[in-house]
Amino acid sequence: MIFIIFHCPSITSRIIIGYQWRHELMSGSTIFVAGVYGTGKSTICSALSKRLNIPAFSAGDLISAVNGEQYGANKSVVDKDINQVLLAERVQELNSKNKQIILAGHFCIFNAQDCVEILPESVYSALNVTHIVLLEADVQDIISNLRRRDGKDYSEKSVTALMEKEREQSERISKQLKCPLYICKMTFTDRDLDSVVSFLCGGE
Repeated sequence: MIFIIFHCPSITSRIIIGYQWRHELMSGSTIFVAGVYGTGKSTICSALSKRLNIPAFSAGDLISAVNGEQYGANKSVVDKDINQVLLAERVQELNSKNKQIILAGHFCIFNAQDCVEILPESVYSALNVTHIVLLEADVQDIISNLRRRDGKDYSEKSVTALMEKEREQSERISKQLKCPLYICKMTFTDRDLDSVVSFLCGGE
């Protein structure tokens, strides 16, 4: 099942924790691929990169390269606000060197108690996001994927809460940035990639 929300792109400036990010100084733009843990963001981004010849990056990897933190099972974010500043700085460097990049990331995360935390909204304008792709999947598929990947069992209630908030925030940020949002229910087949490519290339 696929949902598409269209808005008109715009260029804005935003202040993040004392920093003013000016988009007119950046030459490149960002395709932001969001979704809760275990929805296949890394796989889709890698495939998109090969298909469209656009470099792809992981928000978590970019942040880890600066602060040395590792994310995954039983590893929680220490300071999400500072991390988003680090991410914005790194993405702006990449945007200055590339016409467009693909970035896998989140709108919400689990904290150490597996409660949902919303990431700072101001960072997304700083990332020069022009398209948002939100990956969703069946809750049980996500739980199984995370069990295999991280060796950790999440409750259906907590994963559902995270998914609902991720959807809510994706729609909110799409409206704020006036950029198109594509919500794709993952089948974990080649159809996923084809549908996202169609969206990014202006198809139905």
